[in-house]
Amino acid sequence: MKAVVLIALAACNGMDRGPHERAAGHAKPVDGGTLRYATKDRVVSLDPAIAYDETSSYAVHALHDTLVDYAPAVRGDPHSGTDIVPHLAERYEVSPDGLTYHFWLRPGIAFSDGTPIVAADFVYALDRVRAKPDSPYAQFLVDVAAITTPVQNELVFQLARPNMAFLAILTMSFTTPLRPNTELATGPFVLERWDQGRRLIVKKNPRYWDAASIHLDRLELIENVPRDVQFLMFERGELDAAERLSAADYLWITERQDWAPYVQHRTAMNAFGSRMNVTQPPFDDRRVRQALNYAVDKDHEVKLLEGAAVISHGILPPGMFGRDDALTPYPHDPAKARALLAEAGHPNGLDLEYVVLADEEAMRLAESVKSDLAEVGVRIRITPMSFAAYATAIGSKSGPAFSKGVQLADFADPVDFFDLRFASSEIHDQSSNNDSFYANPELDRILAAARAEPDRNERAALYQSAERILYADAPWIWEYHQDVTEVTQPYVAGYAIHPIWLRDFSRSWLDR
Repeated sequence: MKAVVLIALAACNGMDRGPHERAAGHAKPVDGGTLRYATKDRVVSLDPAIAYDETSSYAVHALHDTLVDYAPAVRGDPHSGTDIVPHLAERYEVSPDGLTYHFWLRPGIAFSDGTPIVAADFVYALDRVRAKPDSPYAQFLVDVAAITTPVQNELVFQLARPNMAFLAILTMSFTTPLRPNTELATGPFVLERWDQGRRLIVKKNPRYWDAASIHLDRLELIENVPRDVQFLMFERGELDAAERLSAADYLWITERQDWAPYVQHRTAMNAFGSRMNVTQPPFDDRRVRQALNYAVDKDHEVKLLEGAAVISHGILPPGMFGRDDALTPYPHDPAKARALLAEAGHPNGLDLEYVVLADEEAMRLAESVKSDLAEVGVRIRITPMSFAAYATAIGSKSGPAFSKGVQLADFADPVDFFDLRFASSEIHDQSSNNDSFYANPELDRILAAARAEPDRNERAALYQSAERILYADAPWIWEYHQDVTEVTQPYVAGYAIHPIWLRDFSRSWLDR
């Protein structure tokens, strides 16, 4: 206790704030120990058919494995972590026409109570998702025409149309096998304790098919901890990892040489911008949408994010297959913006409402957008909303016409960004994924062809064509892709930020 008090006093007094516990220097992973981390949000659900928020996914992914998953991320390699590898399936085959996916299960795989996992358990889980009215995942199974189980260890999906993203869809945790009326785990950990809203603890699953690669005894997730408090806990040694630091903590730690070896950065699979309802004036005029792209100074936003972002030219993030890295973002050109607004019949500018999440960072960035748009005569009123209100309002045609737009990857394929956000099939009167209500027959044709194209190079070329269409039509103000920053204690080994799962500590170990 005395040591902890001294560390806390040192942190408060600005004295020695360097690492207080070094790594032991083991050459090979050491088994045992509990890794502690925290989030600013709460875990909403542990049901893989329901949990759709980022914080819940940390726990759900630890508890539930799938037929296929992504290879582990490698620190320092920005392209790692997106290759799909077998997990509960030992091997698989995809038919040349992209309509049949055949999986052979690993021998000996079992639920956490020892019950063997069979192909029918996957069928039950997926049927449950499709029948569950509150599940957000049924949309990902619309191409599935039939699921059959020729024998106990074989699973065959028959698609109604080719979808080359289907393998990536099967990495999502909702595809984990389940048994009726049970909460058995299939992943590397099992639930030990959950004090909802406070703390969630999972312990190692000895029946996991790859248990030898799991070295930690436990993962402990502390919920609802503000970012600045997380960092104080981290400095006191109460947490083993801290991420998405407050601006002050981020600046401080990135300037410290003694902490530098333990800080990681990675541009995650995300896209941030400002979405516009293209069916409502003035956003039904492409010139207005382009003008706003020229008006917003994305460098200002990156500075507000302490440099932890990459300016975007479209929806696909860096590292995503099919992205055209040669496409140049809209430059900051207020004169061009004013000229386009005048040409569109708005020489005196516009008055607009701008809806954002009621979050400190989001409000700070919204003020930057407001300042930039004021320079070209566009006057905006910022309206903050809770996440629940925002999610309901934005997907409605009658909802706010101008708001912050965010897309976080569900899986590592362009389908998750292009089709979900901009295909006309995703437009509905209520709860539209395509919340810009953007419809373009040429884009629809390209996306359909790309989804069915088995040749990877041809498929990439189609997505680059889609990027150029969206770049010109500008249903969003293309702003930035945000980095994730995480600092770990010196003794945390084997950890790298994952592009999809982000905080996946399942194969980490403590070198103490």
